[in-house]
Amino acid sequence: MRKNGFRVFRKGIKTQKHQYKIGMNKNRRDFLQGMAAIPFLGYFAFAFKDNITKEIRGKSIDYLKTLKIENLKATEKKLLPPTGSNSNIIRIGLVGNGWRGEQLLYSLGYAHPEIVEQNTVNGKYTKQFQSFLDQEDLCVEFAGVCDTFEIHARRGFEISQNDICPGGCKGKTKPVKIFPTYREMIASNEIDAIVIATPDHTHAQIAINAAKAGKHVYLEKPMTHSIEEAIELRNTIKSTGVIFQLGHENRQQMSFKMAQEMYQKGVLGTVTMVQTFTNKNSPDGAWIRTRKFDHLGNPNTINWKEFLANAPWHDFDLKRYFNWQRYSEYGTSVTGNDFSHKYDCVNQVLGLGIPETVVALGGQYYYKNHGDMPDVINAIFSYPERGLTMTYDCTLLSGIYRQSHILSSEATMDIDNAIMMYKDDNSERYKDINSGSDNPMYYYAPSADVDAVSSATSKAYLKGGYGPTFIDGKVIDATFLHLKEWIDAIRGFGKTSCNIDAGFEEAVTFNLANLAYTHKKPVKWDKVNEKAIIG
Repeated sequence: MRKNGFRVFRKGIKTQKHQYKIGMNKNRRDFLQGMAAIPFLGYFAFAFKDNITKEIRGKSIDYLKTLKIENLKATEKKLLPPTGSNSNIIRIGLVGNGWRGEQLLYSLGYAHPEIVEQNTVNGKYTKQFQSFLDQEDLCVEFAGVCDTFEIHARRGFEISQNDICPGGCKGKTKPVKIFPTYREMIASNEIDAIVIATPDHTHAQIAINAAKAGKHVYLEKPMTHSIEEAIELRNTIKSTGVIFQLGHENRQQMSFKMAQEMYQKGVLGTVTMVQTFTNKNSPDGAWIRTRKFDHLGNPNTINWKEFLANAPWHDFDLKRYFNWQRYSEYGTSVTGNDFSHKYDCVNQVLGLGIPETVVALGGQYYYKNHGDMPDVINAIFSYPERGLTMTYDCTLLSGIYRQSHILSSEATMDIDNAIMMYKDDNSERYKDINSGSDNPMYYYAPSADVDAVSSATSKAYLKGGYGPTFIDGKVIDATFLHLKEWIDAIRGFGKTSCNIDAGFEEAVTFNLANLAYTHKKPVKWDKVNEKAIIG
């Protein structure tokens, strides 16, 4: 239901799903740029045009007194200036050029020729593709690609042949070298750093071997398939000193940076519970997928042995190959695929770390003919030293969107790419604020996709997902920022925000949940000896 152009919600329940994709609709770009990083106090009942009205500007400063803080430094974040040039080009090798691999190449500045064709209308580029061309040239060379699926590797070569990219690189591209395996790639002196976008069960070994070969590592989430692998990878990264970044691009989202600062300044009071969710309702959402080139998969085009790696032997099986997320031998279940995102977002706000005890129950009730991944699961993560618990509820047969909730003594914060904060009825900090617990007293809406705003009786909320963020008044791809942060760190500028320590906390936490689900027993974390204790 819509009211004045807004989707109307009951508290904590959103009526439409959202999944971010490259080339997302940005028809309201002018509005987005104008609204960048501007928080709002409560709801407001007036319309606006393309530019911010004076009334909006006035309301945008009220939150400081309301939250009883002086400022929010997060909103002052500036983009680092370009750090690359033709004299310090970093040569990138991509291991795994599936759908996510191609997205990462796009954020690095490399697009497949078919994307150029699809985004060229009457001889002109679409706004979406022009935004891609206008992004900073990271001064990286796409130098190597390998994939267990021959078709994916070939597409990597086709991408390298496209000379339409940021920075005006026409005529400067080089044909990428196709390596038979990642081992040949990391042994090459033509590669400086690698991006890993392979099935979960291969993450650790590729990253460990790459680090030992002196290659910097960008590793897609989740970090590892097991706790033991997480320990080994962490030790290897620390001993080699290579620059590591785990692919949680939400580390770049302004909403989480603001929420972290707000929490540290006491805005929430004492946090007692965190609630996280995953809701999906389609075979595709349950990783039962048919992609464009799957029909070309056969023993002649797929290196089955390389795909299996250290997993138990199984005869060639296209379902296992293309839907590997659903099999515990290769994937990390819904906890590794989805909860890892939710956890990392909350962890960067609250600094939770690894829980002491985890319990988990659920089952594979609906998609019974596809692997052994549960499609319903509930998990509880206990932090007695922090006096709080975190919950994770997942169903793959309901698409109702639910954002994460941080429940505290002074207020409750609903957070994803936006922030909605509700005063607690018994709050001492906000006792003089005339706002009930069912009406937001603080509202940060950086990615609004709306035509107007609601009345005070309506509740509007924004789509979640993993799309753009907003810095310096610009709409920027978060994955681009995350890769840039890694590349800048390689060049000696700054540090990575999702480093090996953050990755270790993520990997241990969701793997504890997987152990608890598998054994149907509580699992404790022995932080001294770094091992899981079952039962």
